[in-house]
Amino acid sequence: MSGNSNRRARGGRSVRRGEAVSLGEALTEWLRLSGHGARLKDSRAEVAWREVMGEAVSRKTRFLRVRDGVMTIELDSGPMKEEFLMARSRIMVLMNEHLGPEAIREVIIR
Repeated sequence: MSGNSNRRARGGRSVRRGEAVSLGEALTEWLRLSGHGARLKDSRAEVAWREVMGEAVSRKTRFLRVRDGVMTIELDSGPMKEEFLMARSRIMVLMNEHLGPEAIREVIIR
């Protein structure tokens, strides 16, 4: 077996080809390597955003992205943008209640 067949599993242990791993570990590794994990997080954040903020606000949202715990939101409304800038910490708390503890570390409003 060549050295190229080694992969990293959760917990930092090395996994060799043919070694049994849990389905969860395999799926997590595939999401990480394929880049689909970031898109999945964005989708989960969009659903949580609609649930937390409601349809009216989500219709005014042009862009929502979460990368490495930083949620970026672009809004169409200037006055709404000012309100959201002042409420960033509350938005972060509400989103983390839906997405899990510390899923969002920072909120950027544009």
